[in-house]
Amino acid sequence: MSESPSETSSYGSIEAVLPLLEYLENEGFDRTIVLDRVGIPKSALEDTKTRWPKEKLQALWQVASEATGDPAVALRVSTTVKTNALGIIGYLASASDSVRSSLELVKGLTPLLWEDAECDLQTDGEVAFFRCSTGSNPQTSHFLMEYAIGLTVTMSRLIGASRSDPLEARFSYPAPAYADEYERILRLPVRFEASADGVLFPTSMMDSLNPSADPALRQLLEQYAADQLAKLPTSARFPERVRACILSMLPLGNLTADAIAAQFSMSSRTLRRRLQEEGTNYQELLDDVRTELARHYLTQEKRGIDDVAFLLGFSDPSAFTKAFRRWTQQTPADFVRTRSS
Repeated sequence: MSESPSETSSYGSIEAVLPLLEYLENEGFDRTIVLDRVGIPKSALEDTKTRWPKEKLQALWQVASEATGDPAVALRVSTTVKTNALGIIGYLASASDSVRSSLELVKGLTPLLWEDAECDLQTDGEVAFFRCSTGSNPQTSHFLMEYAIGLTVTMSRLIGASRSDPLEARFSYPAPAYADEYERILRLPVRFEASADGVLFPTSMMDSLNPSADPALRQLLEQYAADQLAKLPTSARFPERVRACILSMLPLGNLTADAIAAQFSMSSRTLRRRLQEEGTNYQELLDDVRTELARHYLTQEKRGIDDVAFLLGFSDPSAFTKAFRRWTQQTPADFVRTRSS
C-alpha cells in the first residue's frame, strides 16, 4: 500500500521504474530484494497506478547500480525500453504523427509518471532542443537525468521514420568517472557542463512522419490520459494538468471552462480560483495550447488556415485569424510568409 501524499514530497508512478525492474530480472537479479531495500513491497507491482514518494523511486536506481556494479545502469536501461513499457504515454507516443508531436504531447503528461518532471521543446532554424528537468539536482544524482535523456533518444529512434539520429545529448553536470560509457551506450555525441540538460535534434528528424501513426487511436488515448491526469491525487502542478486536459479535449471541440472543470470534478469557479492561485488563468492556458499548435500546424505540417481553425476548435477561419493576430501580432498568412522567407 502506498504512502499518503504530503505537502513536501512529490510522487511518481511505479510505471516509471518498470523498465529498470524488467532489466534487473533479465540480468538474473532478484528485483524483490531491490524493492525491499528501498521499502517498496512486491505487491506494488500488482497495481501500476500506485504512487510512491520520489525518494523511494530515485533510490531504486542507486540500489540497482550497487547490485549490478554498473554506474551507467540508467543509461543502459533507457536503451532497452519499448514504448509499451511506459503505459499510456508510450502508447500515445507511438500513435503520434511525428517525433515532434509525440514530444509536445509528453510535455503535459509527465506527471503521470513523475510529478515534478518538466520538459520543454524549442526550435531554432535547423535544430530543435528538448530540455529535460527531473525535479532532482543532477549534480547529486545522475541516474534520473541519464534515464530521462536516454529515454528521449530511444523513443525518438523508435518513432522517427527518417534514418537521421539526434545530434547530441547534453548534461549540465561535469563528466563522471564513467563518461566514456555515455557515447558508447547512447551512440551519439555527448556534451557535459552544458547550459541545460536535454537532447538536440535536427528539425528534419523531428518532423518526419511516423509510419505507425494512428490519429483515431491517439484521440482516444488523449482523452483517457486527460482523465487519468485530472484524477491524480498528487501535488502535480495544477496548471500543467489543466493544459494537458485542454490538449486532449481539442479533438472533441468543447473547450469551455465548464467542460474542462468537469474533468476535474469541480466547478468552473473553483477551476478559475485554483489557477489564479498558481498565477495564471484558464484563457491564458487555452491560448498557450492553441498558439503552440497553430505554429506547428502552419509551419511544420503546412496545413491551410481553414484546416487549422477547425483543428483548434474555432467556429470559423476569421475567428482563428483574429485570435492568432492577438497571440502573435501577425495574421496566420504573414506568419507563414516570414517563416518561409
